[in-house]
Amino acid sequence: MPISIRWLLHDLPFIIMLLLALVGLAFRLPVTYWVILTPIFGVISIVAGWRHFATRQERVSLVYSLALHWSALMVAIYLLYNRDVAGVLNANADSLTMMILLALGTFVAGVQAKVWRICAVGVALFLAVPGVGWLDQSPLLLSTVTLVIIALGGLTWWISQRQRDAARP
Repeated sequence: MPISIRWLLHDLPFIIMLLLALVGLAFRLPVTYWVILTPIFGVISIVAGWRHFATRQERVSLVYSLALHWSALMVAIYLLYNRDVAGVLNANADSLTMMILLALGTFVAGVQAKVWRICAVGVALFLAVPGVGWLDQSPLLLSTVTLVIIALGGLTWWISQRQRDAARP
């Protein structure tokens, strides 16, 4: 199997996490979307962190801590969107609030699971929040920045592939 396909399969869950959250933010999807997305992020966190813990006791501890972590996030979502608070936030604030909660939850889950890629997804989600504000004010600027980031990511990937190929006998 080529290295690029192996890399894509290995990092696919993290790419999916990032894309699902960004789609929810970009299209300002309702709270139901975020409620469904939260346990998906929890399962990905547990699966990705599983191999970083060797013993059964450590793995059980990982599952319990991440289950409590994501459950606490679901309680926070409930508290934000129950009848007493629901009328305070508008549609834009709903999406941004959910993105901030999901970013925080994702970053902390990455720390708990010892998976730096999940932490990176959390940081990217944090950075996307002000990005949406910039998008509303300057679509051209954000489009340019996005293209530069994609180009830098592609260049980094290409260089790492060349280095791996050169290291092979």
